[in-house]
Amino acid sequence: SSIVIKARVQFCFEFVMSSQLPNPESLLGAQIHVVTTFGEEIQGELYCVDISGSNSLVLCQRLENGNVNYKWTKANIIREVSASAGPASSAAEEPLPHVDLRHVETRAKKLEDAAFAEAKRCGVSEQAQDVFDALSKTHDPQWDGEDIKCLGVTIKKPYDIIRNIVGDKQAVERVQKVLQGELGRKKKKAPQQGK
Repeated sequence: SSIVIKARVQFCFEFVMSSQLPNPESLLGAQIHVVTTFGEEIQGELYCVDISGSNSLVLCQRLENGNVNYKWTKANIIREVSASAGPASSAAEEPLPHVDLRHVETRAKKLEDAAFAEAKRCGVSEQAQDVFDALSKTHDPQWDGEDIKCLGVTIKKPYDIIRNIVGDKQAVERVQKVLQGELGRKKKKAPQQGK
Protein backbone atom coordinates (compact mmCIF):
# COMPACT_ATOMS: atom_id res chain seq x y z
CA SER A 1 0.00 0.00 0.00
CA SER A 2 2.97 2.33 0.59
CA ILE A 3 4.01 1.87 -3.05
CA VAL A 4 0.49 2.68 -4.23
CA ILE A 5 0.42 5.86 -2.10
CA LYS A 6 3.86 6.89 -3.40
CA ALA A 7 2.81 6.31 -7.00
CA ARG A 8 -0.48 8.19 -6.53
CA VAL A 9 1.19 11.18 -4.88
CA GLN A 10 4.04 11.23 -7.46
CA PHE A 11 1.48 11.10 -10.30
CA CYS A 12 -0.66 13.82 -8.72
CA PHE A 13 2.39 15.96 -7.92
CA GLU A 14 3.54 15.79 -11.55
CA PHE A 15 0.08 16.98 -12.60
CA VAL A 16 0.26 19.83 -10.05
CA MET A 17 3.68 20.91 -11.28
CA SER A 18 2.42 20.94 -14.86
CA SER A 19 -0.76 22.82 -13.79
CA GLN A 20 -3.04 20.12 -15.21
CA LEU A 21 -4.66 19.11 -11.93
CA PRO A 22 -7.83 21.13 -11.38
CA ASN A 23 -7.53 21.05 -7.57
CA PRO A 24 -3.91 20.98 -6.32
CA GLU A 25 -5.20 21.47 -2.77
CA SER A 26 -6.29 17.80 -2.88
CA LEU A 27 -2.63 16.88 -2.21
CA LEU A 28 -2.30 19.04 0.89
CA GLY A 29 -1.23 16.97 3.87
CA ALA A 30 0.81 14.43 1.88
CA GLN A 31 4.12 13.50 3.50
CA ILE A 32 6.71 14.12 0.79
CA HIS A 33 10.46 14.10 0.26
CA VAL A 34 11.81 16.64 -2.24
CA VAL A 35 15.27 16.69 -3.83
CA THR A 36 16.22 19.97 -5.50
CA THR A 37 18.45 20.44 -8.51
CA PHE A 38 21.14 21.53 -6.02
CA GLY A 39 20.95 18.22 -4.15
CA GLU A 40 19.19 19.70 -1.10
CA GLU A 41 16.75 17.23 0.47
CA ILE A 42 13.62 18.51 2.19
CA GLN A 43 11.00 16.37 3.95
CA GLY A 44 7.66 17.36 5.34
CA GLU A 45 3.94 17.69 4.89
CA LEU A 46 2.78 19.45 1.73
CA TYR A 47 1.33 22.57 3.33
CA CYS A 48 0.78 24.96 0.44
CA VAL A 49 0.94 24.83 -3.36
CA ASP A 50 0.85 27.95 -5.55
CA ILE A 51 1.78 27.05 -9.08
CA SER A 52 -0.09 29.77 -10.96
CA GLY A 53 1.14 32.65 -8.77
CA SER A 54 4.57 32.16 -7.20
CA ASN A 55 5.29 28.73 -8.77
CA SER A 56 6.22 27.43 -5.33
CA LEU A 57 5.26 25.09 -2.54
CA VAL A 58 5.60 25.08 1.24
CA LEU A 59 6.45 22.03 3.31
CA CYS A 60 5.57 21.86 6.99
CA GLN A 61 8.09 20.11 9.23
CA ARG A 62 6.69 19.19 12.66
CA LEU A 63 9.46 18.99 15.25
CA GLU A 64 9.62 16.71 18.29
CA ASN A 65 9.55 19.71 20.66
CA GLY A 66 6.17 20.78 19.27
CA ASN A 67 7.51 23.60 17.10
CA VAL A 68 6.95 23.76 13.36
CA ASN A 69 9.30 24.77 10.53
CA TYR A 70 8.05 25.81 7.10
CA LYS A 71 10.27 25.35 4.04
CA TRP A 72 9.38 27.40 0.95
CA THR A 73 10.67 26.01 -2.34
CA LYS A 74 10.31 27.14 -5.94
CA ALA A 75 8.75 24.36 -8.05
CA ASN A 76 11.18 24.84 -10.94
CA ILE A 77 14.18 23.69 -8.85
CA ILE A 78 12.55 20.42 -7.78
CA ARG A 79 14.28 17.44 -9.38
CA GLU A 80 12.60 14.56 -7.56
CA VAL A 81 9.59 13.97 -5.33
CA SER A 82 8.63 10.88 -3.37
CA ALA A 83 5.95 10.36 -0.76
CA SER A 84 5.71 8.22 2.35
CA ALA A 85 2.00 8.89 2.93
CA GLY A 86 -0.89 10.37 1.00
CA PRO A 87 -2.87 13.36 2.17
CA ALA A 88 -5.27 13.05 5.06
CA SER A 89 -8.82 13.20 3.74
CA SER A 90 -9.62 16.37 5.68
CA ALA A 91 -6.31 18.23 5.25
CA ALA A 92 -7.73 20.71 2.74
CA GLU A 93 -10.71 21.50 4.98
CA GLU A 94 -8.72 22.31 8.12
CA PRO A 95 -9.06 25.99 8.96
CA LEU A 96 -5.84 27.95 9.20
CA PRO A 97 -5.04 29.39 12.62
CA HIS A 98 -5.21 33.13 13.23
CA VAL A 99 -1.83 34.83 12.93
CA ASP A 100 -1.24 38.22 14.54
CA LEU A 101 1.08 39.76 11.97
CA ARG A 102 2.09 42.63 14.27
CA HIS A 103 3.20 40.10 16.88
CA VAL A 104 5.12 38.12 14.23
CA GLU A 105 6.81 41.26 12.92
CA THR A 106 7.76 42.43 16.43
CA ARG A 107 9.10 38.99 17.35
CA ALA A 108 11.06 38.72 14.08
CA LYS A 109 12.62 42.15 14.65
CA LYS A 110 13.63 41.22 18.22
CA LEU A 111 15.15 37.93 17.05
CA GLU A 112 16.97 39.66 14.21
CA ASP A 113 18.39 42.28 16.58
CA ALA A 114 19.43 39.57 19.05
CA ALA A 115 21.10 37.54 16.29
CA PHE A 116 22.95 40.61 15.04
CA ALA A 117 24.13 41.43 18.57
CA GLU A 118 25.22 37.80 19.06
CA ALA A 119 27.06 37.83 15.75
CA LYS A 120 28.96 40.97 16.77
CA ARG A 121 29.92 39.30 20.05
CA CYS A 122 31.20 36.29 18.10
CA GLY A 123 33.47 38.44 15.96
CA VAL A 124 31.46 38.22 12.74
CA SER A 125 31.73 41.29 10.53
CA GLU A 126 28.68 43.18 9.32
CA GLN A 127 29.51 42.06 5.74
CA ALA A 128 29.56 38.41 6.87
CA GLN A 129 26.22 38.82 8.65
CA ASP A 130 24.72 40.54 5.59
CA VAL A 131 25.80 37.63 3.37
CA PHE A 132 24.44 35.08 5.86
CA ASP A 133 21.13 36.98 6.25
CA ALA A 134 20.72 37.31 2.48
CA LEU A 135 21.17 33.55 2.02
CA SER A 136 18.81 32.86 4.94
CA LYS A 137 15.90 34.44 3.05
CA THR A 138 15.71 31.54 0.58
CA HIS A 139 18.12 28.85 1.81
CA ASP A 140 19.51 27.33 5.00
CA PRO A 141 23.11 28.54 5.38
CA GLN A 142 25.31 27.31 8.23
CA TRP A 143 28.36 28.77 9.92
CA ASP A 144 31.52 26.66 9.82
CA GLY A 145 33.91 28.70 11.95
CA GLU A 146 34.24 31.94 10.00
CA ASP A 147 33.05 30.33 6.75
CA ILE A 148 29.46 30.27 5.52
CA LYS A 149 28.27 27.02 3.91
CA CYS A 150 25.16 26.79 1.75
CA LEU A 151 24.13 24.35 -1.01
CA GLY A 152 27.59 22.77 -0.93
CA VAL A 153 29.25 26.16 -1.46
CA THR A 154 31.73 27.76 0.96
CA ILE A 155 32.03 31.53 1.29
CA LYS A 156 35.28 32.53 2.96
CA LYS A 157 36.43 35.68 4.71
CA PRO A 158 36.27 38.58 3.63
CA TYR A 159 32.99 37.33 2.07
CA ASP A 160 33.42 38.81 -1.40
CA ILE A 161 30.73 37.00 -3.39
CA ILE A 162 32.85 36.89 -6.55
CA ARG A 163 36.36 36.01 -5.30
CA ASN A 164 35.80 34.22 -1.96
CA ILE A 165 33.26 31.59 -2.92
CA VAL A 166 34.15 27.98 -3.78
CA GLY A 167 32.21 24.87 -4.73
CA ASP A 168 30.37 23.26 -7.63
CA LYS A 169 30.12 25.73 -10.54
CA GLN A 170 26.30 25.60 -10.79
CA ALA A 171 25.82 25.93 -7.04
CA VAL A 172 28.33 28.82 -6.91
CA GLU A 173 26.43 30.60 -9.70
CA ARG A 174 23.11 30.05 -7.90
CA VAL A 175 24.44 31.37 -4.58
CA GLN A 176 26.05 34.37 -6.34
CA LYS A 177 22.76 35.16 -8.09
CA VAL A 178 20.84 35.01 -4.79
CA LEU A 179 23.42 37.18 -3.03
CA GLN A 180 23.59 39.75 -5.84
CA GLY A 181 19.81 40.11 -5.77
CA GLU A 182 19.39 40.26 -1.99
CA LEU A 183 22.42 42.44 -1.28
CA GLY A 184 21.44 44.73 -4.18
CA ARG A 185 17.96 45.17 -2.67
CA LYS A 186 19.51 45.95 0.70
CA LYS A 187 21.74 48.65 -0.83
CA LYS A 188 18.75 50.21 -2.59
CA LYS A 189 16.77 50.26 0.68
CA ALA A 190 19.60 51.81 2.72
CA PRO A 191 19.33 55.33 1.19
CA GLN A 192 15.53 55.24 1.52
CA GLN A 193 15.70 54.33 5.22
CA GLY A 194 17.97 57.30 5.91
CA LYS A 195 15.37 59.79 4.55
